[in-house]
Amino acid sequence: MQITEVIVDKNRRELITRGTPLFPCAVYFSDITKYITGDIPWHWHEEIELVVVHSGMMYVNFGETGITLRKGEGIFINTNILHSMRIVGKEGCHLITIVFHSKIISGPQDSIFEQRYVNPLLTCQSLSFVHLSPGTEWQNNIILCILKAYTIYTEDDFGYEILVRDHLSKAWYYLVKNLQSDITRHYLKENHDTERIKKMLDFIHNNYSDQINLQQIADAANISERECFRCFERSIGMSPTVYLLKHRVSIAAKYLINTNMSVTEISSLSGFNTPSYFSKVFKNFMLCSPVTYRNKNE
Repeated sequence: MQITEVIVDKNRRELITRGTPLFPCAVYFSDITKYITGDIPWHWHEEIELVVVHSGMMYVNFGETGITLRKGEGIFINTNILHSMRIVGKEGCHLITIVFHSKIISGPQDSIFEQRYVNPLLTCQSLSFVHLSPGTEWQNNIILCILKAYTIYTEDDFGYEILVRDHLSKAWYYLVKNLQSDITRHYLKENHDTERIKKMLDFIHNNYSDQINLQQIADAANISERECFRCFERSIGMSPTVYLLKHRVSIAAKYLINTNMSVTEISSLSGFNTPSYFSKVFKNFMLCSPVTYRNKNE
């Protein structure tokens, strides 16, 4: 299954339903170049995410830190962690991804699995993500579990849910067994930057079509313009102005693909003062004009 955009609510929480209520797990084989903006924008979700790079290279950004993944490497992304992904290099990037709710492996609430093995990792402050390298045996075991679970899921044979859960449980076992010291030492608490950035992103996503300024964005988190700028740079690696423009361009791209509205109408709805400025900014981000982009995606 290929996703071409990340649908989020006002707080950047992803809204896609994973699997079914009875089996909340989904797998994806994704070509990052097919996403509207050519990358996977900032988002977070309650589910756990396991990724293996099938081809190319990818940078996963967590704000104050990030990591470049090469072909064959993988990553564990913990619950509720704000992150984005982009291609490194020119050859593109394909990903194998499993996104699942922790209850698949934790079982009933307050079970021994939940209390002893699942919740301690979910709430570990130092483990927002774990890099998985084929050169480290236990990490390679997790990569193999991800690939096996993906294959079994896509084959859709009788009882596949049992086998997928088995491999996800094994992957979790390797994680908690080898990260016990980190898990014991730390517990997850949202820092001030996380709380602030969610409020400011919320404001931008609700008001991008208006002529908003830096002071208004800062006011959403009750901080100064200077601290707003620093918070954006620390958290998502770009200024609030650049983020606002990029978000407006992504909205405009959806209008270009899904409606017959004119470029002038789309420019206004997306928050740009003039069609000429809209076209200039759109080309900076998308490497083509709005008209060319629409024609390529008809």
